[in-house]
Amino acid sequence: MRAATYWPALWMGVADEVGTITPGKYADIIAVDGDVLRYISLLQDVDLVIKHGKRYK
Repeated sequence: MRAATYWPALWMGVADEVGTITPGKYADIIAVDGDVLRYISLLQDVDLVIKHGKRYK
């Protein structure tokens, strides 16, 4: 996860706004119940959606 979020944000010069789940930063997060690395189909049943720090589901 860090390789896909933190380092690119750092290299693009926006690590103070995005890249990690930290208070004060923008975050788009989805949560599922299970291991999506083993069962990619779990992404079809998302339990939680947070976009720009606001919960939508």
